Amino acid sequence: MAEGRDAYNLSGDNNDDKLKDLCGRTYKEQAIWFLNSYWETWGEENAEKLWAYVHKCNDLDIEQHEQGCALDELNAHRLLEAFDETLTVRAMRETLRSSGAIKEKRVKNVPLTHYLLCRFEVNWEELVNANQGDNKEELEEAERRLDEVQKALEESKQRDAEAAQALQESISSENAAKEREAAAVAAAEEAKQKEEAALAAAEEARQKEAAATAAAEEARQKEAAAKAAAAEAKQKEEAALAAAEEARQKEAAATAAAEEARQKEEAAVAA
Repeated sequence: MAEGRDAYNLSGDNNDDKLKDLCGRTYKEQAIWFLNSYWETWGEENAEKLWAYVHKCNDLDIEQHEQGCALDELNAHRLLEAFDETLTVRAMRETLRSSGAIKEKRVKNVPLTHYLLCRFEVNWEELVNANQGDNKEELEEAERRLDEVQKALEESKQRDAEAAQALQESISSENAAKEREAAAVAAAEEAKQKEEAALAAAEEARQKEAAATAAAEEARQKEAAAKAAAAEAKQKEEAALAAAEEARQKEAAATAAAEEARQKEEAAVAA
């Protein structure tokens, strides 16, 4: 309880002022007022639930935490979602306006009291005037049990977070291994393609070399054939020249024989 505040009485000359005083108290103080007001009816059985609301409000109120008294509209929505409430902030305010608990046209923040009034369908004027009694031990026990539950929940969340992190690290390692494997496969495939390309280039070079060798051989054979043909032509030419010389010599011999015969004939006529 904040210093100077009466734990058993709300300040104010009327119910509106008393509600304003209650809504200005910390989340824990507001919850305690509710529990003390309705402990014998529904308070005791819902004590741990109210403490859960208090802890959630403390977490959502990033500026005031335990010293806060009201959430902004966004965090009020988050509070409702955290406990799977179908109630909306707008519907809650309409309900409170219809009951007279809210009279302002525009309300920016949502105190825990506003939510509890709607959640448990409490008459707000009855609430601000309720006898607080003395349920300190029961309230402390309920808070202690909730603290244990909260601690167990936090430990469970921590273990879940560690497990999730370990899983993520495992997945990351697995993905990295898969990436390395994929890179190795890709490198092997690239090497295979390069090898195949080199083999194809070597085969092409071999075929070109074989074609060049065949062309050279063909040229050599043609050259040899040409030389053979030239030699044969030369031989024929030489044979023709020899035959012509022989014919010339025979002609010369025949001419000489004819001249000799003519001279003998002239000599015979002259004798």
